[in-house]
Amino acid sequence: MVFLKWWLVWWVIGLVLINWSQWQKGYATVLAGIVGSFFLDMTIDYQGFWKYHDPILPGMWPNITLNLGLYPIGTWIFVQKLPHRFWQRAVWVVLGASILIAVEFHLFSTGHIRYDHGWNIGYSWVANVVLLVLLMLHYRWVEKRLCRVRK
Repeated sequence: MVFLKWWLVWWVIGLVLINWSQWQKGYATVLAGIVGSFFLDMTIDYQGFWKYHDPILPGMWPNITLNLGLYPIGTWIFVQKLPHRFWQRAVWVVLGASILIAVEFHLFSTGHIRYDHGWNIGYSWVANVVLLVLLMLHYRWVEKRLCRVRK
């Protein structure tokens, strides 16, 4: 049930913070993030670094709710509000990673995520920083070029 609550929370946040009239800005990056997350879920989750658990949503359903709630909404907000200056972007990445870790810490403290094989929340924070930098690079290098081609 906690994953459905997080799904709902993130969609409400998205309705407030995303500029839906410019939904195209970030769309390709959102899709890349979702595909990448599903890929990681199917490879890493089954290898045992972390595992989501929810008695109401069995199997891959916790992953699916995160991949269709938190990750696309978070990515849209991240790229639509991406600052222009380098240091502001660095702060934006750290803030984004910290928000993702806050959600993960909640899941961990309530027993909805388990770490194995030495993985811990510190590794997750570093992984989130890398993920956000990759999403930022995707947006800058791929999506901005796609927008020029569309015009």
